[in-house]
Amino acid sequence: MMRAPRTLIPFLLLAPAVAHAQITAKSGIVIDAGSGKVLWEKDPDTQRYPASTTKIMTGLLLLEHCVPTDIIIAPKDVTKVKESSMNLKPFEQVNAKDMLYALMLRSANDGCYAVATHIAGSVAGFSKLMNDRAKQIGCKNTHFNNPNGLNDPLHKTTARDLALIGREAMKYDAFQEVVRTQSRTISRSINGKDTKMVNRNKWLAKDATADGIKTGYTRPAGLCYVGSATRNGFRVITSILKSDNWQVDHRQMLDWAYAKFEKKVDVKAGDIVGKIAIDGGTAAEVEVSAQRAIYAVGRRGQDDVVQSFSIAEVPAPITQGDVLGELVLRDRDGFEQRVPVIAQQSVAMSPIAAVANTANTNGVAVALGSLMFLGAYVARGRTRRSVYGTKTNA
Repeated sequence: MMRAPRTLIPFLLLAPAVAHAQITAKSGIVIDAGSGKVLWEKDPDTQRYPASTTKIMTGLLLLEHCVPTDIIIAPKDVTKVKESSMNLKPFEQVNAKDMLYALMLRSANDGCYAVATHIAGSVAGFSKLMNDRAKQIGCKNTHFNNPNGLNDPLHKTTARDLALIGREAMKYDAFQEVVRTQSRTISRSINGKDTKMVNRNKWLAKDATADGIKTGYTRPAGLCYVGSATRNGFRVITSILKSDNWQVDHRQMLDWAYAKFEKKVDVKAGDIVGKIAIDGGTAAEVEVSAQRAIYAVGRRGQDDVVQSFSIAEVPAPITQGDVLGELVLRDRDGFEQRVPVIAQQSVAMSPIAAVANTANTNGVAVALGSLMFLGAYVARGRTRRSVYGTKTNA
């Protein structure tokens, strides 16, 4: 049977305006994945139920605590976990790599339970790991109470925090590979009839630039989504909570972001970014390069990103690879990024500076010697005055 052709969403629309009233989600945010800069937001810090978007954190911890070949064994009570399932059997074995596909594509609640007990011994222990990791990422209004997002009054987060978690997870190539996959056949030890994991993120088939991340739904949470798309090397992440139609919301937010913003500065690790003056060197200046990659986004058609250096006084000698300061990227909104810059060449001290330095060093030594002598003389004087000026009783 022939498959229907994919419907591709246009890369750019004509700068649609995204008004809060147009977005049905109660909370939403769009951020630049590279820098974390917020491009648009609507009530992003109100705590809400995240449903299965929770599994982004569970998948992140799975990546950070396991190697792909680790074997995860389903607990004996795994069948008690309800709703979305990969139909794990008690003591069934699945490797960590395949389990990540089950979590992110099938949205396996039972798989999350198996991961939690494998890594932390219990749901409570794993929830603590989730909350600790969320704080490390910068989440301020998140409290996870389970690994799968099944409704719990104590299990809440925000659109902003979910975007930050999604951004962190997408730093891993292995995670990116999983969440952009539409289907995957896994290996498992017992239930060999249920091996095909199909991604519930239907947006992947509608937008050629989509590359993740996770859908979610419960009645209390409504429709939830954390999405990612990359166009012209520029990735944005959307986070949507309690939506009436997450696909429509996501499309409007995504198209607006790409119509309004573009890459303005794109620096690769090792790129020469300028020259820095050297005081007292055999060369007057030295080329510097970025220690790591960095890019900035700005509004289309506007020159709104300023580059500058933040540098302390740089005296010779300089050794190749020395960190000499920072490249600063700042936009008109006041959003700032910094990256260390390193010397591309060594610069020796000039002969004149070396002589002056030696003279200064010798002068300091002579001055210190004189001060030491004078100090000893004064001390002796003080001793004499102390001895002879003291009246003794006969």
